[in-house]
Amino acid sequence: MENKNEALRLLQIRFIGKILAAFTHEIKNYISIIKESAGLMGDMIKLGKKSRNEPGEYLEIIHSIEEQIEKTNDLFRYLNRFSHRMDTEISSFNVNETLEELIALLTRFANQRKISLEKDFQRDIPSMNNNPSMLQFLVFHFLEEKITRLDKNSRLIIKTESANGSTVIRIIPKGNLLDIDKDKENFTYELQDNVVRQLCGNISLEKEETVISVPLTPS
Repeated sequence: MENKNEALRLLQIRFIGKILAAFTHEIKNYISIIKESAGLMGDMIKLGKKSRNEPGEYLEIIHSIEEQIEKTNDLFRYLNRFSHRMDTEISSFNVNETLEELIALLTRFANQRKISLEKDFQRDIPSMNNNPSMLQFLVFHFLEEKITRLDKNSRLIIKTESANGSTVIRIIPKGNLLDIDKDKENFTYELQDNVVRQLCGNISLEKEETVISVPLTPS
């Protein structure tokens, strides 16, 4: 049991590390664009550029800077919520919000693989009283697996729905999937089952679709 717990803990650390790496890369990109835009505006001012389109050009650059700042603030908000989900083991949360955070923080990884992440969330889905960070951890591994296996220019749909006192999360790949040996992965079936038991949920496979069902309140 101790070895299983240690293996799970190491995987959780890896999970957090990947999220932080994706976050810092995205922030770095946004800051680079802001720096380039500010530098361009500074060069225009130094050169004393005059033209009929000058106000429009400055406004375009300012709009670009504001857009990158807004994206940066969004990412910081997602990361802040992501980190606070680990404060308590059991809490009330909205599954759509937890998945939105995860998708936003995984977008860079998906983009590198040329995979499109798409949301299909049920509106007004009931809140859950469960372990949000553990649920994110579980969903992350299935998303990572599908992103790694999918051919380029494929789609990955993350769908939520409410059914029979549970929240159902469907991870639906749209594209060709390469076969991999599950036993060679760090996140083995045994560890997967351990996490699912902690959530009092279950997992099923419908063709290539992964279906995660978690009760609104664990029994």
